[in-house]
Amino acid sequence: MILKNTLITYLLLFFNLFSFADLVTLEDDELGNVDGEGVGIVLEDFVYNAGESINGGGTFEISGLQTSNNEDVVLGISQFYIAGSGSNQGANVIDNPVNIGRLNNPFNLELRDGNDIGVTDKAVFEFSAPTKLNGSRITERPDLGIRFDLEIAGTHHQSLENHIETLSIDGSYLRLWGGSGHMEGELALNIYTPSIEFFACDAAGNNCGASVDFQNVSIEAGLGQGEFQPVTFEVDATGNFIFDVGSLEGKCSSINGSGGCNAGAERDVLVNYYNSGPATNIFIGNVQVGGQSFGSTTVDNLQIQYLEVKSHDL
Repeated sequence: MILKNTLITYLLLFFNLFSFADLVTLEDDELGNVDGEGVGIVLEDFVYNAGESINGGGTFEISGLQTSNNEDVVLGISQFYIAGSGSNQGANVIDNPVNIGRLNNPFNLELRDGNDIGVTDKAVFEFSAPTKLNGSRITERPDLGIRFDLEIAGTHHQSLENHIETLSIDGSYLRLWGGSGHMEGELALNIYTPSIEFFACDAAGNNCGASVDFQNVSIEAGLGQGEFQPVTFEVDATGNFIFDVGSLEGKCSSINGSGGCNAGAERDVLVNYYNSGPATNIFIGNVQVGGQSFGSTTVDNLQIQYLEVKSHDL
């Protein structure tokens, strides 16, 4: 017993010596060079498949809705899937994995210095998708879809389906920081996909009607610009959610006779905002409804200078 305890003591001393040998005091100038890059997230060989028809019990339901005749409406999830390309609208999921993110270009969770992105003296939480790169392989983009069961007054009526092929959100990010009594943020949402399709089927998921198919979709949307025009998230006294894109009103304190901003630093900031501030660009190569093509749609350089979205009780 004495020999055993002595051996354990020597082993602990041995490991402690080597442990403390790696602990080195850093001076202030050395600490200043430490760069925390956050946490990178990559999902390899990933598949997700859930819903009432998959696991025998619903993942979640959306209730509290009513028809014009005051009948209760419930949307139950019958399938929600994320899989590789060629999922065939959720029929080929389990044996069809996908890589989401890449080791050299992952999703990221990190804290950023707000001074670098227009938020003075605050830490900013950022969740970002992989950096947008040209020539990203299509096999690294997932298919995803969701199927709702529509129930009215306790009776199943039909299923509502949405399927997205080879989706990429590269270049998207969400930034959040503490505001004055609410949360503020900045959002960039990029969506690239060859197809977003919607259609309805009967209660058994068969006899599907005509689909609405948005083909060759490219959406690049920017909302908010640091402290200059933050996006705010809050809940009011009634419990309703409010999403707000800040107004530009009052950004110029010196107004000329025609209502414009006089020359100066404030005017320069506004001119820069209008020229290169957050904007939304949308291109849809073709909209097809029931097999009938309606051509392409383009929205170019749409800037939101004020927006308030608020939920209401039904």
